[in-house]
Amino acid sequence: MITELHTTTTGTGPAVVLVHGMGDSGSVWAATVEALGADFACTSIDLPGHGRSPAPSEQAPYEREAVLASFDAVLARTGPAVYVGHSLGGYLGLTHCLTRPGVIRGLVLVAAGPGFRDAAAMKDWNDRVHLSAPRLTIPRIATTTSLHTDSMVIDRLAEIAVPVGLLVGSNDKAFVGANEYMERKLPDARRRTVDEGRHRLMRTHPDAVADMVRDVAAAAGLTPGRH
Repeated sequence: MITELHTTTTGTGPAVVLVHGMGDSGSVWAATVEALGADFACTSIDLPGHGRSPAPSEQAPYEREAVLASFDAVLARTGPAVYVGHSLGGYLGLTHCLTRPGVIRGLVLVAAGPGFRDAAAMKDWNDRVHLSAPRLTIPRIATTTSLHTDSMVIDRLAEIAVPVGLLVGSNDKAFVGANEYMERKLPDARRRTVDEGRHRLMRTHPDAVADMVRDVAAAAGLTPGRH
């Protein structure tokens, strides 16, 4: 089942698609979009059950493949794009590149990770997702998208051929090691650590996010005036 996601697009130029993490909405990218100026066509997505996107009552639309299919409809409109994802949004971007190679032209991962191989670590993550649900202003069922059920992404990082930018805060301890690992495994990665940064860098350090977007766009051949 494909959910028609709410999107907001501003600017003109090469396409940049921005996807938030669990419990946020596309509005979390406002400062990053402003920092990018008018050089890019920035499309912010609200995930199912978040922001102004529909919140279906059944589980299927929140499952990973259904969410990726909803992204396909957005990317069909934007054309070749740099995909920018925070946390869950970044993981979904990695998954999209592996299951639909050639659609996304570049990836910027903000405080994101590649998932888990270890079953105990996966269970611990899923337990924490369930525990966090009551504190979030989204339907409980919407946390389905954040659950990990396999190690597909972490096992196949070497297959991601597009340029990838890794951005993490030095105080975001849960993701610093994951970013170091991805830098080693991804064929075309550049990593930056934001001093004293925490998990939501797009709120606290939008210029750092925008700079990484520009660098990845250039590596992907999507610089303004050349798209």
